Amino acid sequence: MLQPSIIICHHDPVYLSLLGDYMRERDFTVYTTMDAEQVMPMLGNHLIELCMVDSNLARHSAFELVNQLRVHNPHLPVVMLSPVSSREEQLLALKSGAADYITIPADMDVLIARLKALIRLVAPDKEDTMPTEFELCGMKFDGKAHRLGDKTLSIRESDLLLLLCRYKNKTVLRSHILRSIWASEDVFASRSLSVYINRLRHHLGDDSGVSIIPVRGKGYVLVEN
Repeated sequence: MLQPSIIICHHDPVYLSLLGDYMRERDFTVYTTMDAEQVMPMLGNHLIELCMVDSNLARHSAFELVNQLRVHNPHLPVVMLSPVSSREEQLLALKSGAADYITIPADMDVLIARLKALIRLVAPDKEDTMPTEFELCGMKFDGKAHRLGDKTLSIRESDLLLLLCRYKNKTVLRSHILRSIWASEDVFASRSLSVYINRLRHHLGDDSGVSIIPVRGKGYVLVEN
């Protein structure tokens, strides 16, 4: 698994910084916040595969946040972090919708293995339930039939556009695209991605109202004007 994208919401700035840096060193893309109210907007702006929530969040019940995440993002694994090993708190977290409850400080190798296992576990179910047809400024795109308006796309063009459509207005990491469609992040796959992005721009046309915008150092975002 390459560069999973996660959110960590924790009240302690020192622990948040240390955990975020540790995860980044192990090839996670990490977004951090101390404010529970920022988690949902962050989910709206980024392609996120897992969320870690501190049980001691201020100004907002951690359990309410977990429940809110599960209601609005049923395929998103949510892990609660807690400094206490409490049976009652663990049950409450799981009943609220948490996929796991981890007592901290934890063995970091085990923690990362558990997080990656959760992401792998939900990936097939998430893929099966995601839409394959979209309307792009009056053009119908059918990802299964590989059709964009009256044009027939190649399978790879169609798969790339489908991925971008599913996360419209969100930055899709270059690494995520490469591992999802090319199953490789080598230089040849990276160059091929750039070629296919240009092909899709040509298919969409300059006046379509749909743009594929590069996000420097990160990836691409599909925007409908």
